[in-house]
Amino acid sequence: MDIHDNLGEYSDPKLYDAENRDFEPDGPFILSLVKQLGGAVLELGCGTGRITIPLAQNGVEIVGLDVVPGMVDLARQKSEGMPIEWVVADVRNYQLGRKFKLIFESGSVFHHMLTRQDQEAYLARVREHLEDEGRLVLSLFFPKARNLVSTDVVEEWFTAEHPDGYEIKVSGIDEYDDFRQVKTETAYRRWTDASGKELLQVAPLSLRYVFPQEMEALLHYGGFEIVEQYGDFDRGPVTKESGLITLVCKKR
Repeated sequence: MDIHDNLGEYSDPKLYDAENRDFEPDGPFILSLVKQLGGAVLELGCGTGRITIPLAQNGVEIVGLDVVPGMVDLARQKSEGMPIEWVVADVRNYQLGRKFKLIFESGSVFHHMLTRQDQEAYLARVREHLEDEGRLVLSLFFPKARNLVSTDVVEEWFTAEHPDGYEIKVSGIDEYDDFRQVKTETAYRRWTDASGKELLQVAPLSLRYVFPQEMEALLHYGGFEIVEQYGDFDRGPVTKESGLITLVCKKR
């Protein structure tokens, strides 16, 4: 499966925006790091601008990059008149002709790299675009045995309100491939439109889980080293209860 075959979850930018609109908890973490580092920022997988736009509103010089044209189009509409550069490109092969003091992601972008070759290409592009004293920030799911399983039945996940006014009920089922370390989350969104018609959207999303020591090795051989590691966006330590591992990396 190629990344471009794995984008069904992002086919409705307005719905994605409704489900992913909060600046917290990761936004303030990134903003504080930007203030420490200064300089220009590149966000990979910017989506509809959840973090990009508030950073720009705080005076940050930022470029938002995403592979889905519809997501970037909506982000551009939301930020009309703001000094943000929006780019439609693949994180494996973009060439921007400039370097940045901070490159970060906020939408599990690295988990979308399903093969070692994808992961290596991702890190190579970052290395090309990162200033020598710059930083790369990655936020990864902390893989736990209880989460790396397949579910037998569809489970209720959450509800969301679409910008057009109707309520969407989201449920889903998971399938985990132990050998590939890939979890496919299939989301089922059900709603009734203005005409009373009941609609269903099915969106599978495959994400590759990366174990901590594996990630350290990938970064090392990709030319990076980890300088800070946290278990949450309040800079707490990584513990067995942590849901995320946030890595701040530099070139080595």
